[in-house]
Amino acid sequence: MINPNNFIDWIMQLNFKMIAKAGELISKEGNFDIIHAHDWLVAYSAKAIKDAYNIPMCATIHATESGRNSGIHDEVQRYINDTEWMLTYESSEVIVNSNYMKCELQRLFGLPFEKISVIPNGINMNMYNGIEKDYEYRRRVASDNEKIIMYAGRLVYEKGVQNLIAAAPKILSGYHDTKFVIAGSGAMNNELKAQVDYLGIGNKVYFTGQLSYKDLCKMYKVADVAVFPSTYEPFGVVAIEAMYAGIPTVVSDIGGLNEIVEHRN
Repeated sequence: MINPNNFIDWIMQLNFKMIAKAGELISKEGNFDIIHAHDWLVAYSAKAIKDAYNIPMCATIHATESGRNSGIHDEVQRYINDTEWMLTYESSEVIVNSNYMKCELQRLFGLPFEKISVIPNGINMNMYNGIEKDYEYRRRVASDNEKIIMYAGRLVYEKGVQNLIAAAPKILSGYHDTKFVIAGSGAMNNELKAQVDYLGIGNKVYFTGQLSYKDLCKMYKVADVAVFPSTYEPFGVVAIEAMYAGIPTVVSDIGGLNEIVEHRN
């Protein structure tokens, strides 16, 4: 019996549905030219379609289970790690978004360097068209006298938001008129809010929740500094978005971030 609360079982049901849909499309339209699988979530459907119809397959690996968790610590993580290996092994070509990720895949899975292509992520160059500094929007999160230090992204451990919050009291001791704006949602939402309360800085940290794309662009435009303190980051699109908005951007010297942010430039 399938347990709907079991994540791996749910993913397998997703793969079964994708195989059925692909077969339906092939029957109606003919074979695909190539299968492009994004990460382990679709690995089994991609492999099944590849084998059944003799279609070449490539894969994009956006991140690894080992990287996200600083190693493999339980059976679920091991299953995902093994599935990632299978996907890269079965693919004719593997795409990653940074040289850091290319080295990570080679180290973890023993892939030949020539099988891995680096294609950096990009952003919409029109994302700030028509968006100017909106002071009324800014006043929703900070007073006019406060400088905004913002973070945007998922609220999960590897994004390092807990480290930014831990550093906040020291920053506030030297710069009293500072407001930390945390934009995003995720599994650590309640834990991070509890950390803020424990440090007694609730009046200096504002959690926006998940922002719409337009509101995120507005937030970049009104912030004074953007900080992305990741502990693991294959690329870091948010850093490019922040720099493109014209604000100083501070990042961890880790992963793909140090390939796109040049120190003090």
